[in-house]
Amino acid sequence: MPVVPCDKRRILVVDDEEVIQKLFSMVLAWELPDADVEVAANGAEALEAFALKHHGVLLMDLHMPVMDGQSAFMTLEQRCHDQDWEMPRVVFCSGFAPPTELRDRVENDSAHCMLSKPVANEVLVDAVRPGLSL
Repeated sequence: MPVVPCDKRRILVVDDEEVIQKLFSMVLAWELPDADVEVAANGAEALEAFALKHHGVLLMDLHMPVMDGQSAFMTLEQRCHDQDWEMPRVVFCSGFAPPTELRDRVENDSAHCMLSKPVANEVLVDAVRPGLSL
């Protein structure tokens, strides 16, 4: 069975703070005008959205209500494996230090990366771009 590919034109911004959702969405839409930028308020919403549209990149906060970024990432990895879906690029962006297990996994997999808030616009765009084909 062939792997279901990610849509390399879609970005999902996952953050519980509306201000951050709007800021990141505006920056990405401005710098990557051919990308389709969507938002989710927590990891559970992100998993639902990804199941429907298979975004190429998830820009994800770590600390969120309902489901945090680490739990969403682990669940997403398992679902992609179980469903034969391509794993998207996950760019974590958080003001908090990541848990050691997650930091180690991300550092050992160049498909993903970790950014610290506040983040410069250029750094954000440069971290998202490798997961896209525009």
